[in-house]
Amino acid sequence: MKRMPKSRGLLAVAFVAALIALTGISGIGTSFAAVDTQAAISSPTLDRTDHFAYLIGYPDGTIKPLAKITREEAAAIFYRIMTEENRMEYAVNYQPFTDVGSGRWSNDEIATLCNARIIQGNLDGSFTPDKAITRAEFAALASRFDRLEDSQENRFSDIENHWAKDYINSSAEKGWIKGYGDGTFRPDHVIIRCEAMMLINEMLDRRVNLAGLHEDTRQWPDNTEDKWYYEIVLEATNTHEYERADKPKSIEKWIKIKDNPVW
Repeated sequence: MKRMPKSRGLLAVAFVAALIALTGISGIGTSFAAVDTQAAISSPTLDRTDHFAYLIGYPDGTIKPLAKITREEAAAIFYRIMTEENRMEYAVNYQPFTDVGSGRWSNDEIATLCNARIIQGNLDGSFTPDKAITRAEFAALASRFDRLEDSQENRFSDIENHWAKDYINSSAEKGWIKGYGDGTFRPDHVIIRCEAMMLINEMLDRRVNLAGLHEDTRQWPDNTEDKWYYEIVLEATNTHEYERADKPKSIEKWIKIKDNPVW
């Protein structure tokens, strides 16, 4: 899949500039929380049909499922799972953030998601792209693509006064996230790659088990069958054709492994 062209002109520039002006609170968590996607004219949609790899490995051949994930990596993931039409619709040739240069690898992804009113920068005009993203921030980012589910009570014991409470509760109601055995969510802990993949897979209703994998499935030396996230990682990192029952939460049977997109 090819990168979408950037063409929005002065209207897009004005829109993004106005968006930056909406920020009233500084900080990474609040920068994600400040965007009201539900008030937007239209919200971007996600590709829930084509199962392509949205996360890639490292030059050393590993996938690092337990590594932290940065703000720009999170932006890149959500950019990739947007529909092709939306990537074109929200593409913009203007980068509003002072610390994201035109030559940065995530430039297009960050600008597009900002234009789509999914992400927003800090009060000082920065985005801090290489800073690790927290579990709360990632849940909030995902929730921007869908309407919030009402929750009569908190799903976790440690989110009552947290800025992302509504996003976390909504994500839990939809089955996108899980907490810990002690009833907490630990919203300010950084999210690791396998946790991010689990949330995305649940969000897109993508799931495969060991029996459903194809013999040509791309494997990773640091993602072995004994890990709880084994199939989750393979689902996120293999572009594949599949068969499944026509109902939610069905398990896939992969029928062909395809080349991954070049992002």
